[in-house]
Amino acid sequence: MKKVLCGLLLAVVLVLGSPAAQVMAADPTTPTTFSIDDVQVVHNIVEAGDSLYAFKYTIAYDSGQPTTPANKLFHFRLMDTDGVTQLGAVEPYAYADSGYGMGYSAFYFTADNSPVWEAALIVKMVGSPQYWGSPPEVNYTLTGSDYSQLDTKSENQVLMGNWVIEVCRTLEINWAVKLLTETNQGTILNDTGAAYGKGTIPGLQTMCPKIFSVQNQTIDTSDRDWNPIKIDEWKLQWDGTVVGAFLAGLAELFSMDWQIVTSFGVGVLVILLFVWGQSKWSDNQAAMIAGIHVLNGSTLMGFLHPAILAILTLLNALYLGYLLMGKHA
Repeated sequence: MKKVLCGLLLAVVLVLGSPAAQVMAADPTTPTTFSIDDVQVVHNIVEAGDSLYAFKYTIAYDSGQPTTPANKLFHFRLMDTDGVTQLGAVEPYAYADSGYGMGYSAFYFTADNSPVWEAALIVKMVGSPQYWGSPPEVNYTLTGSDYSQLDTKSENQVLMGNWVIEVCRTLEINWAVKLLTETNQGTILNDTGAAYGKGTIPGLQTMCPKIFSVQNQTIDTSDRDWNPIKIDEWKLQWDGTVVGAFLAGLAELFSMDWQIVTSFGVGVLVILLFVWGQSKWSDNQAAMIAGIHVLNGSTLMGFLHPAILAILTLLNALYLGYLLMGKHA
């Protein structure tokens, strides 16, 4: 009898300890509303040939909302037209209410890896298999109306910015939180809206600078080829005209390049302005302002030789330094 009892006890232990007898954890509560609500696709928004696939979604519970944040339980995928090949993946941004309720996100592709434009791609929202045995899933197939019909960078930035602002109007109601503020330049994101926007779509401030109070701009730091082509163009603009004939006469009269003759004339005019200002008002501020305009205008008309322009500019800078520092030392 003792051997029988021991055998039964061993059998029970083996059955309870076997993997087949383990009870699988139940799936989390399925969302009451689980949907892709709207999609806006733009291109050329940062660089020529790139693309941004933005979408608004809802992961809402009437009751029984999980304590695990939404970015753990769910994720988004952009699938190719075959529904199998994955092109991109992102997670909900757990900013408000652990990421539940309404929100927006996006897939960004550079020009080198951007999908075929206007293809019937699939935006998929699905439960993570780490937490779900039978994950909920919803698919949205893109149509031509989801794609921007605009081509320029500025147009697509405005289009996407307007889309984000309109989505945020809906989120303000859903979250009961202010995300927008009105300014003389239009509606922009407030600090809360900007924090969420930059978190859910990295680089959004560069993509849609006009919806932010502080706007990012890219400075062109590429090498530039500086050359005297414009100076030559300004000098040659009088060829074949009455003014050109007069200037040619000056060159023949003084036996030198007419541009040097006119440069001396401009220099004398600037000096006379300073003499007049000093004698009439005992001040040269007006002469300095007038002299700058004379030099600019004479340069555009080709009347100033580049070397003489440089000398006059240097003298003007030295005189300005004297007024600011030396005169009051």
